[in-house]
Amino acid sequence: MEPYETAYSFLSPGYHYLFHMLAWMLPALVLQWVVGWKTLLRHWVIVVSVPALIGTYLILTDMVAVAQGVWFFDDRQILGWSPGGVPFEEWIFFYLTSLLVVQCYLLLLPQKYRKPLKAKTEASS
Repeated sequence: MEPYETAYSFLSPGYHYLFHMLAWMLPALVLQWVVGWKTLLRHWVIVVSVPALIGTYLILTDMVAVAQGVWFFDDRQILGWSPGGVPFEEWIFFYLTSLLVVQCYLLLLPQKYRKPLKAKTEASS
């Protein structure tokens, strides 16, 4: 058995990183939306913009690190598409990790610091 073979042998080795990452992250993301969809929708600008900014920053730092030889990625464990020298899976990792952190922060933020619900007007009642 090769060192990169796992119990997930039904997958091509190139899909291992992506599979493990999504198998861990997607249930957590779904749970956050099931539990706190109203809060997350009310703060949609933060939910979209902050992970985009943080994820992009982390990808840029990863590009520098890979270019300088600080680390590398096992070609057998990734799909092989690497924009800017960083594997596509790593891009997904940075954006989804940032999204998980931002959503968790919003969901655990005390109510007094959250954007208030819009009150119904008398005309709409």
